[in-house]
Amino acid sequence: MKISRSQIFVAIVCALLGFLLAYQFKVLSNKNTASNISTYDKNDMISEIENLKKQKEELVTTNSKVSDELKKMEETAAKDGDLGTDIKSQLDNARMHLGVVDVKGPGITLTITPKTSLFTSNSSNNSGDLGEDELVHIVNLLWFSGAEAININDIRITPQTGIKTAGNGVALGSAGKVYPRDKIVIKAIGDKGRLNVGISFPGSLDYKALLYYNNEIKVEDDIVIGKTTQSLKSEFIKLVKE
Repeated sequence: MKISRSQIFVAIVCALLGFLLAYQFKVLSNKNTASNISTYDKNDMISEIENLKKQKEELVTTNSKVSDELKKMEETAAKDGDLGTDIKSQLDNARMHLGVVDVKGPGITLTITPKTSLFTSNSSNNSGDLGEDELVHIVNLLWFSGAEAININDIRITPQTGIKTAGNGVALGSAGKVYPRDKIVIKAIGDKGRLNVGISFPGSLDYKALLYYNNEIKVEDDIVIGKTTQSLKSEFIKLVKE
């Protein structure tokens, strides 16, 4: 039986079509597998994040209860005499400086907002965005000017609050983030006259990206700064006994 050229051509075409169909099926199968793995990983990560958030909320609640119980015990002990009262006063001062209790007093409020030029057609250039250097500079200015308590966008700054650029924002320890394109409000409690002079002194806020931001300083008689939501750690420091 003689095989014509047309039959050979049809056989070759069929073989090619079969190969292409098999290859396409394999590619689709791999994509679906990768998609399923990606979806699984994403769902797993979201679940883990939610669990961590719940654990943090539970720890904060537990810490608050323990702190309240400790305060009651201290007040009871303080009634026994002057020594107890003096010890309680020292503990209260320590708590205020550590940021584990709400505080209030006179001070200043500094509001920082991006200048309009940041939102022009050239706003894709992030060279003028505020970052960790600028926030650390402001916090240091306030401490140097006698601030006794500071918060940034209602996040309390404590001795263990690190300030570090993270992604498109600036992390304030583990308590939260601030973003350079949003309004940033910084509050400080202390001698309001001294704080005002320190922060408004010519050149104080002419630092790096702060040149691209407007700032408004307001002196106030009564500022409330909430306690920190970040747990203070003491895993390595030990008390030196004399």
